[in-house]
Amino acid sequence: MTDAVPNWYTGAPLARSGRGRVFFTTQKYSLFYLQITKCGCTYMRNLLYYFDHGIAHPVGSRVHSFNQDFVKADSIPTETLVASPYLFAIVRDPVDRFLSLYFDKIANLENEHDAAMRRRVTRMAGLNLGPEMDLADHQHAALLTIIAFKRNLERGKKADINPHWQRQQERLAQTTGLGARLLTLEGLPWQLPRVLAPIIPDIADQMAAVRVRNSSKKPFSHAEIATPKLVEMIHQVYAQDLETYQQVRTEWGDAPQGND
Repeated sequence: MTDAVPNWYTGAPLARSGRGRVFFTTQKYSLFYLQITKCGCTYMRNLLYYFDHGIAHPVGSRVHSFNQDFVKADSIPTETLVASPYLFAIVRDPVDRFLSLYFDKIANLENEHDAAMRRRVTRMAGLNLGPEMDLADHQHAALLTIIAFKRNLERGKKADINPHWQRQQERLAQTTGLGARLLTLEGLPWQLPRVLAPIIPDIADQMAAVRVRNSSKKPFSHAEIATPKLVEMIHQVYAQDLETYQQVRTEWGDAPQGND
């Protein structure tokens, strides 16, 4: 990741990395984005690239492997972060986030990029994964997985907790005192323009130009695999994330008519 001072910043940069180190920014626009895994981060990284370059990232589906193409706000003073109305993070319903992780990284045996994570989770949870799993098999595997995550989150050292199942609240804690604006993943198409339009007037057009999404094969729908017992366990493990998500969704309200 480049540590160059972004073009928009005209003040005296910090001599060493400050609180901005956890935020992505761009060379062109004075925005600050806190990435939370499985909360639209693949799309957002591609959007940040588009903001600066006006073209799609050449390897958009694997954009997280190209940190050198992105700018962090390491050198930006805290007072600039606090004063910014363009500092934001995206939160997601914990059940949707967990199932996205399960289908994308764990149950998807064709995903070779995340094979090491799948092997680790398989050992942690005692999974028996295979290509012929039926709905009941996936329901059982998903339940074993969230139980393993619970154990890891409660007993594991911080370094042992993978960001993909880390609580969203752990990341959000890094925005304490900075006045971050929280958005919901499902509301991103209309919420992000409301936040960033003052500095990016054509943001809706730029967002529409970025088509890359992180998606995977789903042999069964979320509704089919999300048994009451699984949902209850996810809500228990990610209780504070659920509370935050529900609060943010309530604050934003319903999408304007004509928006998804």
